[in-house]
Amino acid sequence: MKMAFISLMFIVLCWSDVSETTEPACSSFNYEEKLLEKMVRNEFKMEQALKRIDDVEGLVIRQNRTIQGAIGTLKEIEARLDSKLSMSKTGATFIRWGRPSCPHSNNSLVYNGIAAGTHYSISGGGAEYQCLPADPELETVVTRADYTSNIYGSEYQTHGATALSSLADHEVPCAVCFTNATTTIMIPARKTCYSGWKLEYQGFLMAERDIHATNKQYVCVDKDAESAQGSNPADTDGALFQFVFPTCGTLKCPPYNSASALACVVCSKI
Repeated sequence: MKMAFISLMFIVLCWSDVSETTEPACSSFNYEEKLLEKMVRNEFKMEQALKRIDDVEGLVIRQNRTIQGAIGTLKEIEARLDSKLSMSKTGATFIRWGRPSCPHSNNSLVYNGIAAGTHYSISGGGAEYQCLPADPELETVVTRADYTSNIYGSEYQTHGATALSSLADHEVPCAVCFTNATTTIMIPARKTCYSGWKLEYQGFLMAERDIHATNKQYVCVDKDAESAQGSNPADTDGALFQFVFPTCGTLKCPPYNSASALACVVCSKI
């Protein structure tokens, strides 16, 4: 290859010298010097070109390593995101009493319906309010039994109250809500959540009247409570919701006050 290159250069230089002078330059020392000089220059250029090729090749290798590292980082980030998304699919539920919808856009409604429970005048039955769905699927296998426990719809008992009195004797709606928080809590006698907790909704602490034959769990009824769809103010009783007032004595006043009904909040935490 090298000999062919030298022969080619020899022919080119001869042709050049013949065109520029009438003397047969191919036989002179001047031609050999020029040939050698051009060969050295070309060899130097070749070395420079090879060096550039090596530099480019090294750059490509480094960039390839950088790209591979970036791909690895992206895969790691993707795995972390998948993990977080997987975690976000877990969460907690809470019941919003007094409203048929969930309080925040990041909540999802599981179902809504009407509050229900044991009739206020009955000493047996369940002790908790239930949020019965608006679209029940009835059990048709059991249509009769000798001994039963009956459940009733609920009503607000807010007659003469300084809040929600317009809802007296109306049925109570409810909504079961899902949040991506890991836990929820109802805090009685608070209007705000403690540090680190997110407010889902604020309301009034309510329960069955304490002189009734039955009792119910304390629940937090939304401060902007509504009547259930299709509700009317007919006094049909059932499971009842009354405001809860603290009694001074074993409860210290202050900070409590027997003239002020208890507030409540439902809070969540991630």
